[in-house]
Amino acid sequence: MLVVWSCVRASVAAAEAPPPARPLSILFIGNSYTYNNNLPALVEGLAASATPPQRIRTRAVTQPGVRLQQHWDRGEALAALRQGSWDYVVLQEQSTLGLLLIEGRHEVNDPGIAFHPYARRFAEEARKVGAQPLFLLTWARRDTPESQARLTQAYMSVARELGAPIVPAGLAWARVRQEDPEVVLYHQDGSHPAPAGSYLTASALYATLTGNSPVGLASTITGHPMPEGVLNKEKTATLASLPSEQAERLQRVAWATYEELRQNGGYVEVQPPAPGLPTLPEGQPLETAALLGTWQGEMRFYSEEAGQSPSTLHLVVKQAGAQLAGTVRIVFANGQAEGPFPLEALTVEPSRMRFSTPLLSKGRGKVEHEAVLTPDGLVGLARYENPRNHDRYVGTWRLQHPEPPTLPSVPAAPAPAAPAPPPPEPSASGQEPL
Repeated sequence: MLVVWSCVRASVAAAEAPPPARPLSILFIGNSYTYNNNLPALVEGLAASATPPQRIRTRAVTQPGVRLQQHWDRGEALAALRQGSWDYVVLQEQSTLGLLLIEGRHEVNDPGIAFHPYARRFAEEARKVGAQPLFLLTWARRDTPESQARLTQAYMSVARELGAPIVPAGLAWARVRQEDPEVVLYHQDGSHPAPAGSYLTASALYATLTGNSPVGLASTITGHPMPEGVLNKEKTATLASLPSEQAERLQRVAWATYEELRQNGGYVEVQPPAPGLPTLPEGQPLETAALLGTWQGEMRFYSEEAGQSPSTLHLVVKQAGAQLAGTVRIVFANGQAEGPFPLEALTVEPSRMRFSTPLLSKGRGKVEHEAVLTPDGLVGLARYENPRNHDRYVGTWRLQHPEPPTLPSVPAAPAPAAPAPPPPEPSASGQEPL
């Protein structure tokens, strides 16, 4: 009887034990900021190291450089979302909300052009399957910390409008950069996350998803790598391994940033100034003769980050019958070159010269140039916009007539020696004079 009773008690206890909690199910939609160091796996690893362990299941739809508009058009992210069973859908937009180059430097694009419209579409689709959209506020590039305010405003405004939570990763990055600048958050390219940067972002995600502090969680996490956004299940690697003291400092920053945002109602108001755009100075009256010839100088238009700016612009203007014609050639900072390209739609107005050139030999689109003549030479403004995805470039160039080459000096030939004087005439007596 004792044996039977023991068996009965054991079976009752097993029946009364609560079933294991269903894992939190999260879909990530983003690009290399998400798949570098496998951010979803870092979140899983942090959760698994908690006491008691927390189960998180993730899937990521990520591709290099892709923005939400492209994810929507390609359909894979939308198909994954519509499979349902997601608790959260984490949305990460391209790092500058689309490409905006001003004088060759990456700036934050207007969020109303593409980010906000496609954020609204994905948020609506997430809610149709019972998931909560979640916006991953990213970080400014290392060389443009001032752009964090524009990123913050762009994410906060659309998240508040949609009633969606914010993961304040970018705010945590800015705080670490100020308070603990020795921590290497960035990859050497100054944009993508180093392991410590992904770890900080994962800590902010853990805090937002669970409402629990990440302090004390694992400082070393392994998992499958995601090269180019494709999960390699055949390989296991160390995704992040930080000294325990450094990991705790990052955990505390992530938790403090999350708590401050929560106590503020989940959002902050930011009113950053718009990035300044270059303009042309006043120009002198233009005459054809003053434009003819070869011009050369600096152009700041293409990506400085990609090693293209500052570049050297070579402009040739010549007479072609009653009209002007010409070419441009560009030599980038990294030594690569494009052109020569013919000047298209070249016109000369009383104080402006206008023409267009191809963006690149292998790319589509035209760069519109406008130039004025100043006492220092030709000063130009270049503009490009992709009508489909609204990538924009705005930059300037300053050209002068190149100085003629200086020939090496040749020493002057010595003057010829003076001829010897003729001998004196002999005297009538035939004798030399005394």
